Amino acid sequence: MAHREKTSSTVIRREEREDDSYKYIYELTVSEGQSVSSFRIPLYSIGVEMTDRLGQIRKGTVKEAFADPGRAILFFDKVVRCLATPIDLAYIVEDEM
Repeated sequence: MAHREKTSSTVIRREEREDDSYKYIYELTVSEGQSVSSFRIPLYSIGVEMTDRLGQIRKGTVKEAFADPGRAILFFDKVVRCLATPIDLAYIVEDEM
């Protein structure tokens, strides 16, 4: 039987933007595993939700990509500034690493 690790997640920053009839919502979250094996290290995730003119919603998330809060915040600011889409998010993270 597989054991799932319990984590608690908290939104620490949320930004909303609109451009050319598209709405973007960005969230920076921090999660901390509750098990001893995760060493209770806070890990940072970034998510983007994009709503188009027709009301269709697309979502993308990079989970637990950063352990350093400073790098996570700088990256989050870059994602918001560039109006990253859910599809762009994975490529931007890849370039950052």
